[in-house]
Amino acid sequence: METKSINSKIDNVANKAKDLAAKANARVSEVAGKASGVAADAEDKVEGMAKKGEHRLQETAEKVGHVVTEIATKVIHTAQETAQKVVHGAKEMANATEHRCQELTGKASDKQTKQ
Repeated sequence: METKSINSKIDNVANKAKDLAAKANARVSEVAGKASGVAADAEDKVEGMAKKGEHRLQETAEKVGHVVTEIATKVIHTAQETAQKVVHGAKEMANATEHRCQELTGKASDKQTKQ
C-alpha cells in the first residue's frame, strides 16, 4: 500500500514536470511569434520610411532593418534554446523520478520477500 502511494506521488511529480515543460515550450513559442511579428512590423515601417526619404535615409533604414531582423533572429534562437533546455530538464527530472520509483519498488518488494 505504501508503494502505491509513493508511485502515485512520483507519477504526479513526473506529470507536473511534463506539464511545466509543455507550458514553457508554449510560452517560448508565443514569445518567438511575437518577436517575429515585431521584426516584420519594424521592417515594414523601415521600408515605408525609406520610400519617403532620400537615398541616405534609405541606406540608414536598410541598416536598421537588418539590425532589427538580426536582433529578432537572436531573440527567437535564444527563446528556442531556453525552451529546449527546460524540456530537457523536465525529461531528465521525469526519468530520474521513474528510476527512483523503480528503486523504491524494488526495495519494497525485497522487504516483503524477506518477511
